[in-house]
Amino acid sequence: MSSNKIKSVIWVILMDKKKQKITAGRSPETVTAGELRDATCRKLRISTDGSQAFAIWICSPLLQIQLKPTHYPTALCDMWYDLLSQFSATTENQAKNDLPVIMMMRNVFYPLHKEKLLVIHDPQARYYLTAEAMFNVLTGRYPLEDELAFKLAALQLKMEGKKDTSYPSGTIQSIAHELLPWDVMRRNKKQPLHIEKRVREYMKGFSLTTPGTLDHLYLNHCWTQTCYRCGFFTGQTELVGKKKDVPVRVGITPHNIIIWNKITNKVIQLIPSKDILKTQYHSKTLAELDNTQVSTKLIQGKDETTKKNKVSFDVFIVRFTVMASVKKKEINKAIPIYSKQACMMQAMFNRLRDESSLHRSKGKATTSHLPVSVQQTSDIETDDVFIQNSMNFTNLTLKKGTKEIPVVTKHVSNKENIRGLELESNGTLKTTRRGKIVKSAIHQKDHKTYGV
Repeated sequence: MSSNKIKSVIWVILMDKKKQKITAGRSPETVTAGELRDATCRKLRISTDGSQAFAIWICSPLLQIQLKPTHYPTALCDMWYDLLSQFSATTENQAKNDLPVIMMMRNVFYPLHKEKLLVIHDPQARYYLTAEAMFNVLTGRYPLEDELAFKLAALQLKMEGKKDTSYPSGTIQSIAHELLPWDVMRRNKKQPLHIEKRVREYMKGFSLTTPGTLDHLYLNHCWTQTCYRCGFFTGQTELVGKKKDVPVRVGITPHNIIIWNKITNKVIQLIPSKDILKTQYHSKTLAELDNTQVSTKLIQGKDETTKKNKVSFDVFIVRFTVMASVKKKEINKAIPIYSKQACMMQAMFNRLRDESSLHRSKGKATTSHLPVSVQQTSDIETDDVFIQNSMNFTNLTLKKGTKEIPVVTKHVSNKENIRGLELESNGTLKTTRRGKIVKSAIHQKDHKTYGV
């Protein structure tokens, strides 16, 4: 009598909008994220080294979580409602209707200096890394200057095999929403002809570019942005002059913490890691704080009938030094981000900071916001495409009028300022409306420490 072997199918969504069927020889609940990633990479012909650049994620419109190699993806999908309750500010009805999918995306802990070497000799890994970078650009996750967005739009069309002559006059503006982030479209909605003109000019500039290097060039431009390889989180904070909290997105890399307004997509705070003195995570109930001045807007989705001793808020506090514009001396500031993902922000920052220190101790460069050369070297094997290519990726530029300017990260908005927690001269928090809340939480001795 022959025994029937258990076969289960797991579908993995890829960043090029396709899906990969993975067949396991056992129950899907026993397949780990590491095994699923390796099996997916083998099917996609990604090298063993290249597979380390990716990780398995569970994603939905409400929450995205990168899994450790030892986690069980399908089992965690079954726990999705509980994960939403713990890490997202959603209503019960939204949580019940939310369906997660299993995806393979970039591993946020994969060092950038390794990626820059990987994409030279692994074209399949380069393809999927470019697809993810393009997704983040088009959805506004990477806030870009308009000129860089126009250049990337031209690169996207060239990668699709299009020429500027493929589009009669006026047609590029009709598909601009497929090529540009929503915030760039909004800023240029009154000048569609300008969009078409700039994209066409950049397309003509790529006419002599070797087709096999276009995705590499696209990645190079994304590498210049400080938000590249961010771990993304959501929360809310106070802005000066605003009565209500503003929803924000928080990006964390080994070198920066970036905070930008989700409504305008403008960067409102960029904090270099070298200036960060300390980060803290705290979670307290309103009853524990015992403060009648606490604003209910600190707790997203709070029901008025909820009892005080059951309502809590989580806060991620970043303490850093900044040069005062008037007195020209360093002062200490503290910025609070109120979010159910505060513990995840703290864990992400701790791990990336530790790994960055480890790379520095080994003498390896990990700077994420400076473009570096990816030219062929004697100890790196490259494809014939790259050997034939003479393009220099080191000094990437954009055109502004008749001038060529270097590609840099988006400037920090000078119109929006986070209302920070005020500090005394000895470094303790001043007693203000929110300073009083957080000060009470910080001086509790039983605060939790989280790690990844």
